[in-house]
Amino acid sequence: MQAKPHLYCPLCGAANQCAPAQSGSLDSPCWCRTAQINPAALARIPPEQRGEACLCPRCAQLSTPPASND
Repeated sequence: MQAKPHLYCPLCGAANQCAPAQSGSLDSPCWCRTAQINPAALARIPPEQRGEACLCPRCAQLSTPPASND
């Protein structure tokens, strides 16, 4: 299996800092392997993007969506 090349958070659009996505190798160490991801953040990922792109560290910790800059 190969890492998917999705470099942006599906919730906020910021860089997700996913080392496997950047390197193309699932063997690359990544911040998410030791982080505690908030289940509420995972639940906010749109169904069509689940399993496709990683959250960024900020969204992974939030239980509420980040404020919009609009």
